Amino acid sequence: MLDKLRLLVIVLILWSTLASVFAASYFNSVQVLERENSSLKAFKELSLKNATVVVVINFGNGTVYAKPVHFMADTSFSVLNATIYAADGKLEYEYSEKFGDVFVTKILGVENDAKSSEYWVFYVNGMMSETGALKTLVFPEDVIEWRYQKF
Repeated sequence: MLDKLRLLVIVLILWSTLASVFAASYFNSVQVLERENSSLKAFKELSLKNATVVVVINFGNGTVYAKPVHFMADTSFSVLNATIYAADGKLEYEYSEKFGDVFVTKILGVENDAKSSEYWVFYVNGMMSETGALKTLVFPEDVIEWRYQKF
């Protein structure tokens, strides 16, 4: 009878040890899944905030330059900002206090030419803008096209 009791105690000890190991493993798995779920939620929220526009610079001589520009969708981002990023800062402009906006005078080394009446003009989604590059805000997936053209 004593041997059966010892065997029963050994079995109960093994069972409780295995149950504890499985419980700890399950608890750890749940924690890992919860962390992964949190990471995925954060990634999804961040990706919803990220946005892209495409800036196209058409030099009017057959040369066209295009570059995607990424920005946070929950911030104000202007055509001027997007163009500065796309042109790697190689952009010049004059600020007009009268209009509270800017007039772009040079992009990637090509300057407005009053003698030939060629100027930089921008379009957003195919429509010529009626406001300047500073006041015109961009939205996700907009296409901004700068054209060097007779005006």
